[in-house]
Formats: sequence, structure tokens, C-alpha cells
Amino acid sequence: MEWDHKEEAFWDEYSQEFRCTLWGTEAWFHISYYNNGQDCQERLARFVEAADRCLGWLNVHQAEIFAAIEADGLCDAALEAVEEMEMESAYTQVVAEDGVFYLLMDGGERLSLPYRKDDFFNSLIPGGLSFSADHKSTGFLLDLFLNLEPDIFAGHSVEIFLDGDFGSDLTNYTVTVNGLAG
Repeated sequence: MEWDHKEEAFWDEYSQEFRCTLWGTEAWFHISYYNNGQDCQERLARFVEAADRCLGWLNVHQAEIFAAIEADGLCDAALEAVEEMEMESAYTQVVAEDGVFYLLMDGGERLSLPYRKDDFFNSLIPGGLSFSADHKSTGFLLDLFLNLEPDIFAGHSVEIFLDGDFGSDLTNYTVTVNGLAG
């Protein structure tokens, strides 16, 4: 795949954007590498390998990502948001169909009630990934955005950071939940 190259005042940016599959869902994957004008073809090749390894790791370690989201309290926040929506009849409405209760949300989305932790995690879908690094080190940052369907957080995504080292063949990553973005 060809790199888009853009010369900036202090560095050159090399980037690619393509569709990838994460947890069975297609998402946009943007990778960018910042260089200070040095020959970087070898580092770009290692960087792409690291991005591929990282994506593979994410596909296998969804449970670890979800555990970090739960530990950060975003699941509880979603459950509380649904409870508040149920009480706020000016914005939502609860209806019953065939013995199942649904919360009708703005935009026509339906949320089955009662809303539980499993419902929250089943509604998380990859919205996009951004993988970036620069010439100063071999460290990288993957920024993962998870959307909710139905949209409980009113257009905001759960943002996850994954830090690693593309100079290493090891998959030692640090997962950080950055809260809501958007």
C-alpha cells in the first residue's frame, strides 16, 4: 500500500487509511508516522508490522479491553444513563411489544429493557482506529474509538489508548480508558 506523504514545517507525515476488521466489524484504520526528514523506509516497514500485530492483538483480547472499560466505570455510567432516560418522559418513551419493554430514544432507536451490563458490551462497536508514532522513539499510540448502538452516550465514543513499542516483536501493551470522546 502506498504512503501519503505530506511535508510539514518540522517533519514529514506519512499516512495510510484503510478498512480493517475488528471483532467482526469493519472500521477505518488510520496510521501515521512523523519523521524529521531522515530516511525512514525501514522504520515505516517495522511500523506497519507493529500496526498489524496490534490489530491482531486487539482481535484476540477484546475481553481485556472490556474489563478496562468496566473498571473505568463507563458501563455503570451507561446503565445509569438508561435509568435516567426511562424516568425522563419528555425525551423518551417506554413501550411494550409482545411482552418485551423497549425504550424509544431520539432518532427512533429502540433499547430493550431492562438494560444490563451484557447489553452495554454487546452494543460496543469499533468506530475507528488511529495508530501513530514519530522518529524520536519506537513507541506508538493506538487510539481506538468504540461507538454504542443504540447510542446511549449521545454521539460520544468510548476512547481507548493502547501504548506499545514497534521496535519490539513482543506484544506488551498498556491499555488506558480515556473516557468519552466526541
